[in-house]
Amino acid sequence: MIGKVFDNSSHYSQNKTEVKKLIHYYFTEHEIKNKVILDAGCRVGDYSLALKQMGAQQVVGVDLSQKCIKIARQRYKKSKNLKFYVSNISKLSMFKRSSFDVVFCIGTINYLNLSEARQVIAEFKRIIRPGGVILILFQKEKGWPIRSIRFLANILPLKVYLFLIENFSFSLLPLMPLLVGRKISLNYLKYDILLSLRGLNFGIPLKIDEKFRERTLTCEQCSEVTTASYKIIVSKPRV
Repeated sequence: MIGKVFDNSSHYSQNKTEVKKLIHYYFTEHEIKNKVILDAGCRVGDYSLALKQMGAQQVVGVDLSQKCIKIARQRYKKSKNLKFYVSNISKLSMFKRSSFDVVFCIGTINYLNLSEARQVIAEFKRIIRPGGVILILFQKEKGWPIRSIRFLANILPLKVYLFLIENFSFSLLPLMPLLVGRKISLNYLKYDILLSLRGLNFGIPLKIDEKFRERTLTCEQCSEVTTASYKIIVSKPRV
């Protein structure tokens, strides 16, 4: 299960400046302030906290990793406006229809098969309010170097792969600008690239109207070279 894989990244937090940079790129202050937001695939709550600091009324984070959710709850236990739950993003029955103004989904939907991805989109549309926003980032198809590493990531026993990540990932760091189109930190390489390749799918499995396609920000988390961004504006019903 992918949640067990990401238990191994529960000690890692993303760069706060880079997290805020990404959010500010895709959202205006008006789209966040006083809004109720779902962070779908929140891990330890880095984006959840940043969204709250931008003025969100409430942020709810869900993730399959029980360990990550436990840490997020411990970190933000004093905040009434940050809530975290262990949940599969394709099964959000705990939330009522039209519960959220924004659904924020970064680096999560790529672990699902086609039918699960369709179910996720259906769930997002169910829980989003009319006029709300759904942000989803997909992994584009990759060349043979990244696909080869993904192959190893999925055939090796997890303990062996984790050992290789911890002890040899530094050797890949100089190649990252060529492979992913940007400079990254060693910890990001370990826990947001190499670890994330286990169970990861490339490509965009769903047909989404191209009017929602946005050029991807280049930052530590993503770039147009590697990532396809869709900001879906949910239509309000006609009166």
